[in-house]
Amino acid sequence: MTPPSSDTAPPLLAALTAWSERQAVDWGLALISQGIPAVIDREEVPTRQCGGAPEIASERTSEDSIEGDVGHPPNPPHPSLSPQGVRRDRWLLRVEPDALDRARAVVLEYRRENRRFAWHRTAVAARPLSWNPTALSWILVLIALHGLLPLTLRSAGWIEVAAIRQQGQWWRLFTATWLHADVVHLASNVGTGALTLGLAMGRYGPGTALCLSLVAGAAANVPGMLLRDPTARALGASGVVMAALGLLAGHAVVWWRVSRHASKPVWISLGAGAFLFLSLGVNPVSDVLAHAGGFVGGILLGALAAWFRWGRFEKLWALAYAVLAVGPWLCAWAARSR
Repeated sequence: MTPPSSDTAPPLLAALTAWSERQAVDWGLALISQGIPAVIDREEVPTRQCGGAPEIASERTSEDSIEGDVGHPPNPPHPSLSPQGVRRDRWLLRVEPDALDRARAVVLEYRRENRRFAWHRTAVAARPLSWNPTALSWILVLIALHGLLPLTLRSAGWIEVAAIRQQGQWWRLFTATWLHADVVHLASNVGTGALTLGLAMGRYGPGTALCLSLVAGAAANVPGMLLRDPTARALGASGVVMAALGLLAGHAVVWWRVSRHASKPVWISLGAGAFLFLSLGVNPVSDVLAHAGGFVGGILLGALAAWFRWGRFEKLWALAYAVLAVGPWLCAWAARSR
């Protein structure tokens, strides 16, 4: 195999068509390993759209051309050029005519053997983890509420199982996620939440991550409300923090949109999230039930958000978060004033 060249190859050579240089090089190496010399040639073809078709579609097209007629595949029709006159490269592997059938068989076998792993090369890589500084606003609100909130409003905001069961004070499921018992409790949640929630914001968008983590954190208080003694009380943002960790782990299911063979990175991500949860969320003196509920809820909501691309509605999620963050406190204030 010789390096890619734009020079015209000898006309006596037959050709296999590839639609990317990388694909042509991979096929050429496979042919050389079987003792079939090949020359890589580049050919320009016009395309209607700027940038051409996605590579994964092009590779499927090239596979069809391999399974088609023997010899140099006919040139595609030449559509009118776009206003910018964009052209796309097509790559040809030229071999001796008497070796064409064997070359086609080698390439097909190579593709079959690598089909399960082709998504590694053709899939658009997930965005790298990035930390969003909007998490600092969440931290400042937690600190302000801990230091400035009147005691009467705090008592109307934390979870009292009897008040929720008997009086229907549902807002406590949400308001309790903003309160902390002491400075140590606050520092623990702020330190962990600054990382997990900031990374979740970077992955989904600030409004989406905040809203989903708050919903999952509030829902995580439901099992405790149902299972605990009526005199029990609870408060803390740890359910929201663990929900943010679940959002990060659940995002990996988006790989299944790329390929059904992408289970390995999905399970690795979920396993890593579970390991972090066991490291951070199972302290016997903490509310393990709320931690587990937040983590599981975060995984489920994160998987749905990634699969259905909920991040497209970032402004709506931000509005929903504002309603869910402020509305329950207004209910608590109204109940206190009665």
